[in-house]
Amino acid sequence: MGKFCIVAQGGGMTACYHVGVIAALQEKFGFDNLQRVIATSGAAATYSYLISNQQNLIEPIWVDLVKSGKFAVPWRLPPGKHIMNIDFLIDEMIKKRYPLDIKTFKNSPIDLEIGVTDASTAESRYFSKNSEADFFELLRASCAVPYFGREKVLFNGRYYYDGIIANVTGLEKASSEENILMVLTRPPRPLKKMYFLRKILRWLLIRNETPVLQKAIWDIVAKFDAIPQETEKISKSKNLVIIQPKKKLPILRVDTSLSRLQKTIKQGYNDTINHPQLESFFARLN
Repeated sequence: MGKFCIVAQGGGMTACYHVGVIAALQEKFGFDNLQRVIATSGAAATYSYLISNQQNLIEPIWVDLVKSGKFAVPWRLPPGKHIMNIDFLIDEMIKKRYPLDIKTFKNSPIDLEIGVTDASTAESRYFSKNSEADFFELLRASCAVPYFGREKVLFNGRYYYDGIIANVTGLEKASSEENILMVLTRPPRPLKKMYFLRKILRWLLIRNETPVLQKAIWDIVAKFDAIPQETEKISKSKNLVIIQPKKKLPILRVDTSLSRLQKTIKQGYNDTINHPQLESFFARLN
Protein backbone atom coordinates (compact mmCIF):
# COMPACT_ATOMS: atom_id res chain seq x y z
CA MET A 1 0.00 0.00 0.00
CA GLY A 2 1.43 3.37 -1.02
CA LYS A 3 1.70 6.38 1.24
CA PHE A 4 0.58 9.93 0.65
CA CYS A 5 1.48 13.44 1.73
CA ILE A 6 -0.82 16.36 2.54
CA VAL A 7 0.29 19.89 1.62
CA ALA A 8 -1.93 22.30 3.56
CA GLN A 9 -2.16 26.04 2.98
CA GLY A 10 -2.74 28.44 5.85
CA GLY A 11 -4.57 31.77 5.73
CA GLY A 12 -5.74 33.12 9.08
CA MET A 13 -9.32 32.18 9.89
CA THR A 14 -9.79 30.70 6.41
CA ALA A 15 -7.70 27.76 7.63
CA CYS A 16 -10.86 26.47 9.33
CA TYR A 17 -11.67 25.10 5.85
CA HIS A 18 -9.28 22.26 6.77
CA VAL A 19 -11.61 21.22 9.61
CA GLY A 20 -14.24 20.10 7.10
CA VAL A 21 -11.61 18.59 4.80
CA ILE A 22 -10.18 16.46 7.60
CA ALA A 23 -13.65 15.30 8.71
CA ALA A 24 -14.58 14.22 5.18
CA LEU A 25 -11.26 12.47 4.53
CA GLN A 26 -11.56 10.62 7.85
CA GLU A 27 -15.10 9.53 7.01
CA LYS A 28 -14.46 8.39 3.46
CA PHE A 29 -10.82 7.28 3.27
CA GLY A 30 -9.09 7.43 6.66
CA PHE A 31 -5.48 8.39 7.34
CA ASP A 32 -3.80 4.99 7.68
CA ASN A 33 -1.59 5.73 4.67
CA LEU A 34 -0.74 9.32 5.56
CA GLN A 35 2.99 9.66 6.18
CA ARG A 36 3.67 13.38 6.00
CA VAL A 37 1.97 16.78 6.35
CA ILE A 38 3.55 20.01 5.13
CA ALA A 39 1.74 23.04 6.52
CA THR A 40 1.93 26.60 7.80
CA SER A 41 0.03 28.86 10.15
CA GLY A 42 -3.49 27.77 11.18
CA ALA A 43 -3.27 24.71 8.96
CA ALA A 44 -0.22 23.50 10.90
CA ALA A 45 -2.07 23.93 14.19
CA THR A 46 -5.13 22.09 12.85
CA TYR A 47 -3.24 19.09 11.48
CA SER A 48 -1.26 18.83 14.72
CA TYR A 49 -4.45 17.54 16.37
CA LEU A 50 -4.96 15.02 13.58
CA ILE A 51 -1.43 13.70 14.08
CA SER A 52 -1.87 13.53 17.87
CA ASN A 53 -5.05 11.47 17.32
CA GLN A 54 -7.20 14.23 18.86
CA GLN A 55 -9.52 14.81 15.91
CA ASN A 56 -12.38 15.31 18.37
CA LEU A 57 -10.81 18.61 19.46
CA ILE A 58 -10.29 20.11 16.01
CA GLU A 59 -13.70 21.70 15.49
CA PRO A 60 -14.27 22.67 19.15
CA ILE A 61 -11.02 24.65 19.33
CA TRP A 62 -11.99 26.63 16.22
CA VAL A 63 -15.48 27.29 17.58
CA ASP A 64 -14.06 28.39 20.94
CA LEU A 65 -11.56 30.68 19.21
CA VAL A 66 -14.43 32.59 17.62
CA LYS A 67 -16.73 32.52 20.66
CA SER A 68 -13.97 33.64 23.02
CA GLY A 69 -13.80 37.10 21.46
CA LYS A 70 -10.11 37.15 22.32
CA PHE A 71 -8.44 35.71 19.22
CA ALA A 72 -9.79 37.90 16.41
CA VAL A 73 -10.23 41.51 17.49
CA PRO A 74 -10.77 43.61 14.34
CA TRP A 75 -11.36 46.85 16.27
CA ARG A 76 -8.04 46.86 18.10
CA LEU A 77 -6.07 50.15 18.07
CA PRO A 78 -3.92 51.27 16.39
CA PRO A 79 -5.95 50.07 13.38
CA GLY A 80 -5.10 46.50 12.39
CA LYS A 81 -2.22 46.01 14.80
CA HIS A 82 -2.24 42.56 16.39
CA ILE A 83 -5.87 41.97 15.44
CA MET A 84 -5.09 38.24 15.63
CA ASN A 85 -3.96 37.27 19.12
CA ILE A 86 -1.49 34.51 18.30
CA ASP A 87 -0.27 34.24 21.89
CA PHE A 88 -3.85 33.53 23.04
CA LEU A 89 -4.07 30.77 20.42
CA ILE A 90 -0.84 29.09 21.51
CA ASP A 91 -0.69 29.71 25.27
CA GLU A 92 -4.35 29.56 26.21
CA MET A 93 -6.04 27.35 23.63
CA ILE A 94 -3.42 24.83 22.46
CA LYS A 95 -1.54 24.53 25.73
CA LYS A 96 -4.40 24.81 28.25
CA ARG A 97 -8.02 24.61 27.09
CA TYR A 98 -7.42 22.00 24.38
CA PRO A 99 -4.01 20.64 25.34
CA LEU A 100 -2.19 18.99 22.48
CA ASP A 101 -1.04 15.52 23.48
CA ILE A 102 2.58 16.29 22.72
CA LYS A 103 3.83 12.80 23.59
CA THR A 104 1.45 11.07 21.15
CA PHE A 105 2.12 13.82 18.63
CA LYS A 106 5.89 13.35 18.77
CA ASN A 107 5.61 9.55 18.65
CA SER A 108 3.27 9.49 15.69
CA PRO A 109 4.72 7.96 12.48
CA ILE A 110 3.15 10.87 10.59
CA ASP A 111 5.63 13.68 10.20
CA LEU A 112 4.58 17.33 10.28
CA GLU A 113 6.84 19.92 8.69
CA ILE A 114 5.96 23.49 9.57
CA GLY A 115 6.97 26.40 7.36
CA VAL A 116 8.32 29.70 8.69
CA THR A 117 9.93 32.73 7.08
CA ASP A 118 13.29 34.08 8.23
CA ALA A 119 12.54 37.66 9.29
CA SER A 120 15.96 38.91 8.15
CA THR A 121 16.49 37.08 4.87
CA ALA A 122 12.86 36.27 3.90
CA GLU A 123 14.00 32.72 3.17
CA SER A 124 11.66 29.78 3.68
CA ARG A 125 12.53 27.27 6.41
CA TYR A 126 10.77 24.07 7.38
CA PHE A 127 11.15 22.31 10.71
CA SER A 128 9.97 18.79 11.46
CA LYS A 129 7.80 18.16 14.52
CA ASN A 130 10.67 16.07 15.85
CA SER A 131 13.35 18.72 15.39
CA GLU A 132 15.10 20.26 18.37
CA ALA A 133 13.09 23.47 17.98
CA ASP A 134 10.47 24.14 20.67
CA PHE A 135 7.30 22.98 18.91
CA PHE A 136 5.02 25.61 20.42
CA GLU A 137 7.42 28.41 19.51
CA LEU A 138 7.69 26.99 16.01
CA LEU A 139 3.91 27.02 15.74
CA ARG A 140 3.78 30.54 17.16
CA ALA A 141 6.27 31.73 14.53
CA SER A 142 4.38 30.05 11.70
CA CYS A 143 1.25 32.00 12.70
CA ALA A 144 3.02 35.35 13.27
CA VAL A 145 1.78 37.66 10.52
CA PRO A 146 3.74 40.94 10.55
CA TYR A 147 1.81 43.80 12.17
CA PHE A 148 -1.59 42.09 11.98
CA GLY A 149 -0.59 39.06 14.06
CA ARG A 150 2.33 39.60 16.39
CA GLU A 151 6.00 40.45 16.51
CA LYS A 152 8.49 38.05 14.98
CA VAL A 153 9.31 35.02 17.11
CA LEU A 154 12.78 34.09 18.31
CA PHE A 155 13.82 30.45 18.42
CA ASN A 156 16.98 28.56 17.54
CA GLY A 157 18.80 31.89 17.58
CA ARG A 158 16.87 33.55 14.72
CA TYR A 159 13.66 35.51 14.27
CA TYR A 160 10.83 34.08 12.18
CA TYR A 161 7.44 35.05 10.79
CA ASP A 162 4.51 33.25 9.13
CA GLY A 163 5.74 30.69 6.62
CA ILE A 164 3.29 31.74 3.91
CA ILE A 165 5.31 34.93 3.29
CA ALA A 166 8.19 33.04 1.71
CA ASN A 167 6.25 30.02 0.48
CA VAL A 168 2.52 30.24 -0.21
CA THR A 169 1.95 26.51 -0.72
CA GLY A 170 4.92 24.40 0.42
CA LEU A 171 4.40 22.22 -2.64
CA GLU A 172 8.07 22.09 -3.62
CA LYS A 173 8.82 20.57 -0.20
CA ALA A 174 6.81 17.55 -1.36
CA SER A 175 8.88 17.09 -4.53
CA SER A 176 10.14 13.70 -3.32
CA GLU A 177 6.59 12.38 -2.82
CA GLU A 178 4.68 10.42 -5.44
CA ASN A 179 1.19 10.91 -3.98
CA ILE A 180 0.31 14.46 -2.96
CA LEU A 181 -3.02 15.72 -1.66
CA MET A 182 -2.93 19.50 -1.72
CA VAL A 183 -5.48 21.55 0.25
CA LEU A 184 -5.75 25.24 -0.63
CA THR A 185 -7.84 27.85 1.15
CA ARG A 186 -8.23 30.25 -1.79
CA PRO A 187 -10.31 29.75 -4.94
CA PRO A 188 -8.43 29.35 -8.24
CA ARG A 189 -8.71 32.89 -9.52
CA PRO A 190 -6.29 35.84 -9.65
CA LEU A 191 -6.17 38.16 -6.65
CA LYS A 192 -6.89 41.84 -7.02
CA LYS A 193 -3.62 43.73 -7.22
CA MET A 194 -4.66 47.13 -5.73
CA TYR A 195 -1.12 48.41 -6.17
CA PHE A 196 -1.72 51.91 -4.79
CA LEU A 197 -3.40 50.67 -1.61
CA ARG A 198 -0.74 48.01 -1.13
CA LYS A 199 2.02 50.61 -1.43
CA ILE A 200 0.39 52.69 1.29
CA LEU A 201 -0.08 49.65 3.53
CA ARG A 202 3.50 48.55 2.87
CA TRP A 203 4.82 51.90 4.06
CA LEU A 204 2.49 52.16 7.05
CA LEU A 205 2.64 48.61 8.34
CA ILE A 206 5.90 46.93 7.39
CA ARG A 207 8.32 49.78 6.71
CA ASN A 208 10.45 48.73 9.68
CA GLU A 209 11.02 45.23 8.31
CA THR A 210 14.06 44.32 6.20
CA PRO A 211 13.83 45.27 2.48
CA VAL A 212 13.92 41.61 1.45
CA LEU A 213 11.04 40.76 3.79
CA GLN A 214 9.04 43.72 2.48
CA LYS A 215 9.60 42.50 -1.07
CA ALA A 216 8.56 38.96 -0.12
CA ILE A 217 5.31 40.31 1.33
CA TRP A 218 4.79 42.45 -1.77
CA ASP A 219 5.31 39.40 -4.00
CA ILE A 220 2.74 37.21 -2.23
CA VAL A 221 -0.04 38.09 -4.68
CA ALA A 222 2.10 37.07 -7.66
CA LYS A 223 3.00 33.82 -5.89
CA PHE A 224 -0.69 33.01 -5.37
CA ASP A 225 -1.41 33.74 -9.02
CA ALA A 226 1.36 31.32 -10.06
CA ILE A 227 -0.13 28.35 -8.17
CA PRO A 228 -2.07 26.92 -11.17
CA GLN A 229 1.09 26.81 -13.29
CA GLU A 230 3.04 25.28 -10.42
CA THR A 231 0.48 22.54 -9.78
CA GLU A 232 0.02 21.78 -13.49
CA LYS A 233 3.75 21.18 -13.84
CA ILE A 234 3.87 18.90 -10.79
CA SER A 235 0.78 16.93 -11.84
CA LYS A 236 2.53 15.71 -15.00
CA SER A 237 4.80 13.46 -12.97
CA LYS A 238 2.95 12.99 -9.65
CA ASN A 239 -0.33 11.61 -8.38
CA LEU A 240 -1.55 15.07 -7.36
CA VAL A 241 -5.06 16.06 -6.38
CA ILE A 242 -6.11 19.52 -5.18
CA ILE A 243 -8.96 20.22 -2.77
CA GLN A 244 -9.87 23.88 -3.10
CA PRO A 245 -12.92 26.12 -2.68
CA LYS A 246 -14.49 26.96 -6.03
CA LYS A 247 -15.60 30.35 -4.74
CA LYS A 248 -14.54 32.77 -2.02
CA LEU A 249 -14.97 31.26 1.43
CA PRO A 250 -17.71 32.69 3.69
CA ILE A 251 -15.21 33.53 6.41
CA LEU A 252 -12.65 36.35 6.29
CA ARG A 253 -8.98 36.04 7.22
CA VAL A 254 -9.85 37.85 10.46
CA ASP A 255 -13.42 37.14 11.50
CA THR A 256 -15.64 36.95 14.59
CA SER A 257 -18.68 35.29 13.02
CA LEU A 258 -19.57 31.81 14.27
CA SER A 259 -22.04 31.40 11.41
CA ARG A 260 -19.39 32.09 8.76
CA LEU A 261 -17.00 29.72 10.54
CA GLN A 262 -19.54 26.90 10.45
CA LYS A 263 -20.39 27.58 6.80
CA THR A 264 -16.70 27.44 5.88
CA ILE A 265 -16.19 24.15 7.72
CA LYS A 266 -19.24 22.74 5.94
CA GLN A 267 -17.89 23.93 2.60
CA GLY A 268 -14.58 22.18 3.28
CA TYR A 269 -16.48 18.99 4.09
CA ASN A 270 -18.70 19.17 1.00
CA ASP A 271 -15.84 20.06 -1.35
CA THR A 272 -13.98 16.98 -0.12
CA ILE A 273 -16.76 14.43 0.20
CA ASN A 274 -17.95 15.27 -3.34
CA HIS A 275 -14.51 15.64 -4.92
CA PRO A 276 -14.55 13.81 -8.27
CA GLN A 277 -10.85 12.83 -8.24
CA LEU A 278 -10.31 11.57 -4.71
CA GLU A 279 -11.53 8.03 -5.38
CA SER A 280 -8.95 7.55 -8.14
CA PHE A 281 -6.25 9.27 -6.06
CA PHE A 282 -6.62 6.79 -3.20
CA ALA A 283 -7.12 3.88 -5.60
CA ARG A 284 -3.68 4.61 -7.05
CA LEU A 285 -2.15 4.03 -3.59
CA ASN A 286 -2.95 0.31 -3.87
